Amino acid sequence: MDKETIQQIATEVVARLPYGDRYWLFLIVNVVVMALVGSLAALGTSYFRTRGQNLATKHDFASLQEQLRTTTQAVETIKSEVGQKDWAQREWTNLRRTKLEALLEKMHDCDTYLDQHRHRFMEGKGPDPQQRDHLNDLDTIGTLYFPELENEIYRFYCRGKEQITVGLELARALNSAGNDMAARDRAYDTFRKKWGECHIEHMDARSALRDAARRLLIEIMGVED
Repeated sequence: MDKETIQQIATEVVARLPYGDRYWLFLIVNVVVMALVGSLAALGTSYFRTRGQNLATKHDFASLQEQLRTTTQAVETIKSEVGQKDWAQREWTNLRRTKLEALLEKMHDCDTYLDQHRHRFMEGKGPDPQQRDHLNDLDTIGTLYFPELENEIYRFYCRGKEQITVGLELARALNSAGNDMAARDRAYDTFRKKWGECHIEHMDARSALRDAARRLLIEIMGVED
């Protein structure tokens, strides 16, 4: 409120008073009005400042709540994703451990498979078409689950197939020899030599695969050797 307005208010108040020295009354009223206006202005300023602070605080609190809610959701999402990854990793580890055991069992099946074929070949017979090819099974397990063992599995697989090839050569030679005992003996001698060499290489490949599988199991399980 400006000075002119205050003076007008003071004049109006003095005019309404029924007695006294109007000049001095005017001065007194003028001072009172100015003091009153000042007090009201100060009070109003303080009120609106406080009100503004309260509104700002309320707005800040709402903003903080929203930030907290957003952060909480983000944390929960991350926890869920991490938990899912941990679960998938554990499942993959358990599956690989199980398949590694199956791989070693299949390696023993291959040994039996090759021994059965050897007996058939020495009788002049070919492979049994109804018999499962365990060498192929072993190669499939390795391809799907153990790229780390690729070299060892391939070596074992090839040595086994070489024994099959040598056995097929014997069966064909015996069938060609018929009742010629000398030819049959030569066929057996050739077979024993080749099969013996292949068998030694096969056993070396078997040991290499077994040792590599053991090292991989230790790595998969995360334990010390």
